[in-house]
Amino acid sequence: MRSPHRRRYVTLAVLSAGILITAGCGGDEGGEDVASAEELLLQPAADPGPDPFTRSTVSPDSLMSPAVRPPSPDARGGASGTVRTPRALPGSTPGLYGGTSAASCEVERQTRLLTQDRTKARAFAEGAGVTQASVPDFLRGLTPVVLRPDIRVTSHGYREGSAAAFQSVLQAGTAVMVDNRGVPRVRCADGSPLSPPIAAKGSVRYRGAQWKGYQPERVVVINRSPEVITSLIIVDLAANTWVERQIGTEGRRDKPPQVPPRYGPEADITDPEAVRPPGPGMPEAPAGVGPASGDAPRDRSTPGRGRAVPDQRRDAPLVPDDGVLPPDGPVEPEPGGGDLALSDEDILTGPDDPAALPGDELSAPSPDGGGSGDELIGPDAFAG
Repeated sequence: MRSPHRRRYVTLAVLSAGILITAGCGGDEGGEDVASAEELLLQPAADPGPDPFTRSTVSPDSLMSPAVRPPSPDARGGASGTVRTPRALPGSTPGLYGGTSAASCEVERQTRLLTQDRTKARAFAEGAGVTQASVPDFLRGLTPVVLRPDIRVTSHGYREGSAAAFQSVLQAGTAVMVDNRGVPRVRCADGSPLSPPIAAKGSVRYRGAQWKGYQPERVVVINRSPEVITSLIIVDLAANTWVERQIGTEGRRDKPPQVPPRYGPEADITDPEAVRPPGPGMPEAPAGVGPASGDAPRDRSTPGRGRAVPDQRRDAPLVPDDGVLPPDGPVEPEPGGGDLALSDEDILTGPDDPAALPGDELSAPSPDGGGSGDELIGPDAFAG
């Protein structure tokens, strides 16, 4: 007899990460639903992805080391060995990022590639939510690092002179540039602007190559730190030790932190029992609000090195820290694969009100504004 807790964990893993479930289809039945499903693109660390803004500016010296590799497929969390749901952590959490004394991204080269084409610079500014004139200072105020967990983001492709938004999962080991709230803003393999993820309102399908060790329930959502930060505590990937990196610097000024974290640099950042965030993040809006694409609001400030960078998109989802991303919509079958069937007893019900407070059980709103009935439970509920 299956444990009800086991069924709940399996269902949560499917719903909260929008995992692709492929199923065989006969004829044209259900074809319209498949075509209308929102896509979630898996992007390996070095993959330029669709419609890159620029050539890669990843430094050759920042290639992924064993210290940043994802957990093995057999890894399980907690004392009971049950599967966890994805975490949401503030960007100031020590260990979210790694690096070496060599910058993971060539910031000046990235700046030149984006600004030498005025149309491309305007599109990048649109995706990043900054003014075109502020793009050079915006980039120079960011901090190049390497992702240690797989993370969920909104990315952008350069298409027909504009920034086209799409939902994505970035692989651990991806070189990114983060702002002074600890949030990734640029992916260096393709120069694309990044912003927080948007929960899908309809069905979702995965696209792209799945990497070894990928587990949907281990994907992390990075929230804005509640306050502007002046430095990040990251893992030195060469020595596997803690270092402090000042915001707007590239690694040559790294130094040991005055107060090291209470957990070691080898701790699994996806494990809520091993890693506690330093404080709550600052989600911008209720879960699932806003489309997955469209124009970003423009911030008229001109951030420089170490200054505050513009806030994220106002349509970012409400994600409780140490919790989970609100579920993407129903997972849509894609022709040509096997089935994953959930029985009636596996379907969860939740509160009618989707606007749950952080720390409460959440449900993503349905397109008509009502609750989806999909109950999500924060990782702390899995302890023990």
